[in-house]
Amino acid sequence: MNLSKSKFANALSDPRSGLQLRLPNVRATLQTVQVIAALCVTLLGTGLARAETGVTAQTVLIGQSVSLTGPLAEIGNDFSEGFKAYIDEVNRRGGVFGRRLKLVLMDDGYVPQRSLANTEKLIGEDKVFALVGNLGTANVTGVLPLLEQHRVPLFAPFTGADSLRRTPNRYLFTVMASYGSETEKMVQHLTTTGIKSIAVAYMNNAFGQEGLAGVQAAMKDRQVAPIASAAIATDARDAAVAAQTIALARPQAVILTTAGKATIEFIREFKKTGVAAQLLLLSVADTNLLVNQFGKDATGIIVTQTMPAPFSNKLGVSREFNKLMSSNGKDKHVGYASMTGFVSAKAFVEALRLTGPDLTREKFMSAIESAKNMDLGGYVLRFGPEKHHGSTYVEMTMIKPGGSLFVY
Repeated sequence: MNLSKSKFANALSDPRSGLQLRLPNVRATLQTVQVIAALCVTLLGTGLARAETGVTAQTVLIGQSVSLTGPLAEIGNDFSEGFKAYIDEVNRRGGVFGRRLKLVLMDDGYVPQRSLANTEKLIGEDKVFALVGNLGTANVTGVLPLLEQHRVPLFAPFTGADSLRRTPNRYLFTVMASYGSETEKMVQHLTTTGIKSIAVAYMNNAFGQEGLAGVQAAMKDRQVAPIASAAIATDARDAAVAAQTIALARPQAVILTTAGKATIEFIREFKKTGVAAQLLLLSVADTNLLVNQFGKDATGIIVTQTMPAPFSNKLGVSREFNKLMSSNGKDKHVGYASMTGFVSAKAFVEALRLTGPDLTREKFMSAIESAKNMDLGGYVLRFGPEKHHGSTYVEMTMIKPGGSLFVY
């Protein structure tokens, strides 16, 4: 059939027929599609189409709640200074994929309720991308539900709590060994050298109680048990009573699962009793604080450490740490606490680099889980999908006099 000659075709072509077929304006439609596509590209390029909380083309906003005041003020300040030293250096070099790191630092005084309030503000008001380096066992435990609710990662908290490591948590990643690993090392050392008469002084909070449990477990594995134990309040008001309780048992060694003021006041009071016992302390006891408080009387105290030696030049990370702390006039803060802060910041930056320029919280966490060997300069972290705690490194150190200085 020849449509051009049909009556239907004639009707279509004859305006008098009253029948008109309107075909779309193909050229106009193509122009509209091109405009929409160009707009989408522009939005994606400026980050407006999919902007992650706390991330812009120029900055990554991170939050930190630590004890800048209170019984752990010295530890918190040293940690923070080490952390900032590395962050500042990264920013001087242009940031990570062109983004500078902006830190919102808040003081919680080592009070869990203040940590929670700070975290609520950092997430709800400041809109941080992630939390990095929060300090304290109960302080960190208390904010985990909030992190899970808002899907915010917490990277490198300054705590070795075993309770935080037993239960898998999508949003939590650590870079230091557990307190259980530290107490295991202590008990192994003591029993290997024939010392089985061991007492425990512990801080009367979640951190100290976990430490006590770690000592008891390590001793139970060797068919022994503490001959005495005593709790110490966070503010150390009962340190003298605790010291007397331990001294009455006359142990060969005393393991302290304490930090800050509680550590200092217990040691001070215990020395007054005249009982000669080997003192062993967790890494968070803060070696700098011990030396500053006791001078040559700190000689012989054993401290387990979960970071490379900050005064050594053996590892690249230690050399880098010393150089940056010195060039920034932070020599008085050099120690294991500031080294922990430095390593925490360095690991966080490495995780950002592994994530790539398209930064989201989910991609950040996935990148960490893929980091089987994160080498920070001789200090290696190993993560995995079911392994969010990157280190088991523990070493024993003893404070000894070295002329006008103290070396480990």
